[in-house]
Amino acid sequence: MNNKRLCIAGGGTGGHVMPALALADAVRQRWADVAVHFIGAERGMEARLLPERGEAVLLLQMHAVQGVSYGQKLRVVAWEIPRAVWRIRRYWKQHGRPDVLVGVGGYASATGVLAALLSGIPVVLYEQNAVPGLVNRTLARFCHTMMLGFGAAAKHVPYADVVETGNIVRQSMMDTHWQAHQPPCLLVTGGSQGALFLNETVPEACVLLKQRGYDIRVLHLCGRFQNPQPRLQEFYQQAGIDAEVLEFCSDMPSFYAQADMMIARAGAMTVSEAAAVGMPCIFVPLPHAADQHQWHNAQALSQHGAALCVSQHETSANDLADVLEQHLCQVEVLEDMHHAARQALQRDATSAQLQVLQTWFEDKP
Repeated sequence: MNNKRLCIAGGGTGGHVMPALALADAVRQRWADVAVHFIGAERGMEARLLPERGEAVLLLQMHAVQGVSYGQKLRVVAWEIPRAVWRIRRYWKQHGRPDVLVGVGGYASATGVLAALLSGIPVVLYEQNAVPGLVNRTLARFCHTMMLGFGAAAKHVPYADVVETGNIVRQSMMDTHWQAHQPPCLLVTGGSQGALFLNETVPEACVLLKQRGYDIRVLHLCGRFQNPQPRLQEFYQQAGIDAEVLEFCSDMPSFYAQADMMIARAGAMTVSEAAAVGMPCIFVPLPHAADQHQWHNAQALSQHGAALCVSQHETSANDLADVLEQHLCQVEVLEDMHHAARQALQRDATSAQLQVLQTWFEDKP
């Protein structure tokens, strides 16, 4: 037994937490005797998801430093970060030092990386987006390697040793195969929190399509914010549109399998999953996303003809209905987009990321 240890630090949103879990599962499958533990934030999604999975996790009190007052920034830098680093190092003394730490982004990632650097522990950064976040851009020059979900991210960190690995997509998603349906089915998703623009604009666009004589189905994941599910379900029902509205879906492969086209934000994992399935997409990037990273994520598919990228500020329900009429309701167009999506992104991200980590988990011959 080699008693190797991996620490994965970061989280906050599903865009960081889900890749972290996918990497942990891949490591355990390759190296069954590697112990994995996590570092996260008390206010992040990981505070709920990781304990539910029975994961070993150290949760820290962390707050953002972007878009907050000077006093809040000072508190984070002068108090929260030093205290978090001290807690992490004490945790390692009690539970064992990791052989390597992987930072997946988010503020808990920063404290984990700082603690590792101070402790002489090798650090690998994992950047899911096409534009690296503030934490990864800042710390990249001090770390061993940065794994990239999108090759376009490399130009933003010219001082770092980078490897384009792609983003690990769950095997259940990789096994999901796109096919055309009759009537065509539109999948709408704004992520775990939902997207107000999609919740308001897409149903109106679907009504316009129906008025033009098109019959469609809708799978709408609306999120939990402001409890929109009852209102949206009633709206579709009164319009005579066959729709299923859910706050959240725990079995996304089944939804992908039913859909002909997806309209969504352009988070890194959404784009990567769409490519894995070969899903034709309309991306509406979050307008205020840091460094416009969602727009750059979407380009990974749109530049290959696998997706459309539209501006939230410049798109009305009528505009969206026009786009859906020209794409969702034209099976030949969908098939062309499907084939383009399947060819667009790195396919074996799991092997590529494990190859980076094998330096610490496989004994040299």
